[in-house]
Amino acid sequence: MNTDFLPIIPVVLPLAVAPFCLLIKHSMFCWWLTVVVMLVSCTTSFFTLGQLNTQNELTYPFGGWEAPVGIEYSIDHLNGVLLFFISSIGLLLTLLYSGSLRWDLKGSRHYFFYTAFLLTFAGLAGVIATADAFNAFVFIEISSLGTYILVALGKDKRALLASYRYLIVGTIGATFFVLGVGILFVLTGSLNFFDISNRLESLEQPAAHFTAMSFIIIGLLIKSAVFPLHAWLPASYKYAPALVTCFFSAISTKVSLYLLIRMLFDVGNVNSLIGRPIIEDIFFFLALISIFFGSFAAYFETDIKKLFAYSSISQVGIIFIGISVATVDGLTASLAHFINHGLTKGFIFAIVCFLGSALGETTFKRFSGIGRVYPVLSGLLVFGCFSLIGVPGTPGFISKFTLISSLVGSGNFILAFSVLLLSILTVAYCWRIVELIYFGEPDVNSAIRRDNEIQIIPLYILLFVLSVCMIYVSFDTTFTIGYAKIAAEQLLF
Repeated sequence: MNTDFLPIIPVVLPLAVAPFCLLIKHSMFCWWLTVVVMLVSCTTSFFTLGQLNTQNELTYPFGGWEAPVGIEYSIDHLNGVLLFFISSIGLLLTLLYSGSLRWDLKGSRHYFFYTAFLLTFAGLAGVIATADAFNAFVFIEISSLGTYILVALGKDKRALLASYRYLIVGTIGATFFVLGVGILFVLTGSLNFFDISNRLESLEQPAAHFTAMSFIIIGLLIKSAVFPLHAWLPASYKYAPALVTCFFSAISTKVSLYLLIRMLFDVGNVNSLIGRPIIEDIFFFLALISIFFGSFAAYFETDIKKLFAYSSISQVGIIFIGISVATVDGLTASLAHFINHGLTKGFIFAIVCFLGSALGETTFKRFSGIGRVYPVLSGLLVFGCFSLIGVPGTPGFISKFTLISSLVGSGNFILAFSVLLLSILTVAYCWRIVELIYFGEPDVNSAIRRDNEIQIIPLYILLFVLSVCMIYVSFDTTFTIGYAKIAAEQLLF
């Protein structure tokens, strides 16, 4: 059976179904359509991942047009795992967490939500699957369009401001990216990733090559919420609907970082870029400043959602450290942290958003003493914090340990110490949460919404599945470290 078409199903299917949600305007029917799309995408991604056990890469020329004339979709060990991960998270959230929409949105707007959600997923899947630089830009814009709408749908009026800020910042990032792609096209006459890479090897215009990649890097750094280009992230997490926050925290910035890695190592001839001292210094600086700024901002934050948003900025710094050292072990740790951190943050925000809905707000004042009302959810939240810290037996430990080992082995003791210091800083702001929910005095004005109890059973099922996944990847590293190492070797060699 010919399975070459598998890479395009998670891209084409949600794009085709999204208009039907907009036309039908029936909440339950749109939900069913979304669940079916996510189920098919997840199943397809799983089979695609299985195919990679027998072959290193699956390619599909869209419309039968071969590269560089046509648009090629390509799945290898790097994006195969990521595509399966985002499909699985999307399926779990839409299947088990969509009930949160009844408190976040008016019923008349649910169909609009599912339309934007499918567009966002299609854009993210397209960015992951495509092997065409301009096509990547198109899918970035599709996902951004859906994202702007999803954030703006938040019930707080400040969601519109957060969406507008994200729109401005995202447009600037996309402009830088497409300018870089345009320069590469002028230099090579091609938009295909691998064709560009081959032509750049024989190109004797290092200044133009450096300029093109600089534009691309800046654009993707903005999309990845790296300090100081992070301003859009906390507000988006805070005011977006609960389902959107969970989805974004697990996936959104990870896809931008994936594209950055792809452009650096597969397209941009990384040896000529990372080898430049200025590029190395910039990446090291961004990694360290993101780690420390994100951690300190999280420590002084008084809103739970924003605290974990700033925590995401610091965790992105870990990924950047692995990228900057450009070794197999360092890159393996970065790629593994993609999955581990995505699982952890999706897990944490599912709990935080539910509790925020029950309490009416996510401020520290409202969360005070919540451990006495929801002891199970509070305990699971602490478990998620343990993963952020990197406690043994959690996903965060695996990727941090791998990264520290690679840094010590290569003599980068300052960076290794920085990762250890991050764990200490993470302990500081996570302890604030533990102290708050277990030892704080309950807010007398915090009325618990008992109608949320209806939604707690699907939430427990979701958290159980995510907990099993987190524990599994903590002890069996085949899926994370194993695939990440294969992907790192393919990227570097």
